[in-house]
Amino acid sequence: MSARPHNKKRNTGVIYEQLLKSVTKSLVEGDRKRAQTCLDIIERHFKQGTELYKEFRLFNALANCEISASPVAAVIITEAKDAARRANRDLLEREKGHLIAEINRKLGQDFYDTHFERYRDYATIQVLLNSWRTPSPDLGTLFDYEKKLVESMLRAKPASEEQVEPSVNRDVNSLVVNIMTEKLNSKFSSSLTHQQQQVIKEYVFSPPGSDQTRLINLMNEIKQQSLRDLDTYLLRETNEYILSQAGEVRKQLESLAASVIDDEAVVKFLTASKLSQEIRESEA
Repeated sequence: MSARPHNKKRNTGVIYEQLLKSVTKSLVEGDRKRAQTCLDIIERHFKQGTELYKEFRLFNALANCEISASPVAAVIITEAKDAARRANRDLLEREKGHLIAEINRKLGQDFYDTHFERYRDYATIQVLLNSWRTPSPDLGTLFDYEKKLVESMLRAKPASEEQVEPSVNRDVNSLVVNIMTEKLNSKFSSSLTHQQQQVIKEYVFSPPGSDQTRLINLMNEIKQQSLRDLDTYLLRETNEYILSQAGEVRKQLESLAASVIDDEAVVKFLTASKLSQEIRESEA
């Protein structure tokens, strides 16, 4: 059994890009109603927790990954396969069907005529995502498309030989960034606060090398808030054992730094946020 042939209307990356382009075009033309319609569709269908959002996040990671060595691409593709196979295929197809139906109803068939420069790359990624989820894909087709994806990744960021090693390290970190959300969700349970969700969101969409100002500000805010909450808690605490351990806890919080942002740092800040949450809940 082979995967379905490529269908532009069911290409998660293409549809998302077309929606964004439609927002921009509508605003330039003064059609605020259509722009708002596109934004509403994005918010409704690509919200966190949906299979469409999960596929878009994976799609975005593959489409914008910049590497300098084929072995790194092989690692990324292996991880992407595992992530793709965890999707609920039936639910994903239903969500895509609902998205297409709303676009057809509210934006019309001409919506799909929007020119998109990276259409071939996006078609390759969608065919691969579909094939990876198929129990018995056509191995020849799969090999050809994976080769095209590697070429696309390499084309994005050529590098000289002396840049290969540090670049490989960045690539691996970037891979972790785009796949780590599920690990963090399982570590901190399904009841993440809005602040914790924001940390994960900013980390996922602000990989190394990009502007991480918002993430850094958020992490510093968590540090200061957790220190204030700890001090407030200790003013009311009378248990001698807890008070004796408080110094070490405060030391750990004060040592938090956003100068190096990686998995370990993010987990530490999420833990600090959780500590603040538990303190406030205990005093409520």
